[in-house]
Amino acid sequence: MRLRPLTDTVPKALVPVCGEPLLAHNLRRLHNSGVFSALGVNSHYLHEQMVEYQKQSSIPFELFYEKDKIRGTGGALDFARDFLGGDDTFMVANVDILHKFDIPALAERFINANRICSLVSIPVSTGGTIVYDGATGDYLGVIAEKGECKAEKAAEAEFTGVTFYRREFLDYVNGDDFSVTAIWKRVAAQDYRHIPGIIIPGKASSWWMDIGTHEALAKIQADSDAGKVDLWN
Repeated sequence: MRLRPLTDTVPKALVPVCGEPLLAHNLRRLHNSGVFSALGVNSHYLHEQMVEYQKQSSIPFELFYEKDKIRGTGGALDFARDFLGGDDTFMVANVDILHKFDIPALAERFINANRICSLVSIPVSTGGTIVYDGATGDYLGVIAEKGECKAEKAAEAEFTGVTFYRREFLDYVNGDDFSVTAIWKRVAAQDYRHIPGIIIPGKASSWWMDIGTHEALAKIQADSDAGKVDLWN
């Protein structure tokens, strides 16, 4: 694990970042967006600490406990199926990603795009994690599959860990799913509306950071101390 030894005694969601747990920063940004009717958090490792945090959190959230084994993002979608299916659309965000995206604007773009799911991603010339069609905005696969892409304008992007979904996406989630990328590929085999899309946030709201390493923790602290980033607004 990239954050050991911190995560030997603390679940990743509760690793402190600039004086607050990672989860606190994410909950505040999602809550303040005014977009969501409810917030949910998936838990597995050191669950008892998550229960205690839930009790004292100023922002309420549902807590889902994967007791037996961690099932990845795909399994988490299946595990929280009833909760997620309570609205027409929902959003999933990795807890170790901090961002300052304009969530209401992204949610509106997703709804208007008429896609079954859309991945918030940042285009890059090289070093991306996913491949998409630069002409249509279609998700084409992970970077390892770039050589298999037949689109003339295949481009690379960094996936930010934020995805919007429609309720019917859950119809494609199986009980034994682990990786969500396998589900994206599964739905892409359907008609056009089922091809996952890419949402590129505006330049003014493109800041995001993977806080999954000690180097990243040190950088976000230094940037916060220098006033380069404000995680509270």
